[in-house]
Amino acid sequence: YQDGLTGSAWGDWSLYTDSPLRAFDGELGSTMPFKSWDPLNLAADGDAETFRRRRLSEVKNGRVAMLACMGYIAPEYFRLPGYLSPSAGLKFTDVPNGVAALSKVPAEGWAQIAAFIGFLELFPMRQEKDRVAGGVAGWGR
Repeated sequence: YQDGLTGSAWGDWSLYTDSPLRAFDGELGSTMPFKSWDPLNLAADGDAETFRRRRLSEVKNGRVAMLACMGYIAPEYFRLPGYLSPSAGLKFTDVPNGVAALSKVPAEGWAQIAAFIGFLELFPMRQEKDRVAGGVAGWGR
């Protein structure tokens, strides 16, 4: 049968190593049986630079999501002592858990968080071109 499952009209698929559909089969994270799984065909053109940018975005967004989960769970069990905003008289224990905390933190606090994230992006956690996606100089190998 020539339905792609039990045979092919074009010969053995393993011989087509130059196909753009197989361009990233050797990348880190490619595993059997799918190799580089791309159900939306985002990498079908075989552009290595676009693939790298998407891989970097995937790693970074995954790390942000993990930290967000920890930030959502940790306040259920642990609160820092002292004041979140001494000028506003706001203690860490006064801030509710979850999404309700968004409206309680002063704008200056959000500005500090944004500045800190910007600092991390630009300096210590900057992604260099010669490192694998997610590999930050000085962190790990």
